[in-house]
Amino acid sequence: MSCRDFYEKYWSKPNPPPEGDPTTEERKRLLFRALNRNDDFPMLKRMLDAGCGAGEFLEFFASLRWDVYGIDVADAAIDRARACCPSATLCTGSLEEKLPFPSQFFDAIWCSEVLEHLFDVPKALAELSRVLKNHGLFILTTPHHGLLKNLAIAFLKFERHFDVTGPHIRFFTRRSLTACLAWVGFDTLSWRGIGRLWPLYKSSFVVARKVRDPAPLSPITD
Repeated sequence: MSCRDFYEKYWSKPNPPPEGDPTTEERKRLLFRALNRNDDFPMLKRMLDAGCGAGEFLEFFASLRWDVYGIDVADAAIDRARACCPSATLCTGSLEEKLPFPSQFFDAIWCSEVLEHLFDVPKALAELSRVLKNHGLFILTTPHHGLLKNLAIAFLKFERHFDVTGPHIRFFTRRSLTACLAWVGFDTLSWRGIGRLWPLYKSSFVVARKVRDPAPLSPITD
């Protein structure tokens, strides 16, 4: 089964996660704060939801009168997003391929619970950096993996957490994700845990700023 086939099946379910995610309202509050906290950033006009899923955050951005775009790998997800937010500009595509947008097109990019599903994270981040304006914001969430939580996982539910048939194929620590962001020109501004209490946070909420264009990625050689 290809990646696209997997997510077509996933988004064709009646109520697939993240519908009903208990952190949704917290993410919206933090998003609003991040997008309005700093006078150094230009007034935001154009937002990309990278991995938009069923479109819940598209609707949130549209309610704030931003020009909203969304992309997802599955047509089934885009169909749901279109019904949720008819005003959004939507397309089907993979973040691990060249994105169908001009360079420096977006003022901000939101990428929530997506990076952990990608094989080629550096390429995806480089493409997101390419389509983001200089000094634009990149805001993301991804499952939290801190030292104490990792030890608890190792002792109590290693096989379940690292299920070889599951959709999560990347597991980021603060250090590894910060390094990935720096590779492609992002400066991390803030980092906090959301959902549950420390040290068992559900996810990390990260705000970064583009400070330079991504360098060309070197091909992998044997």
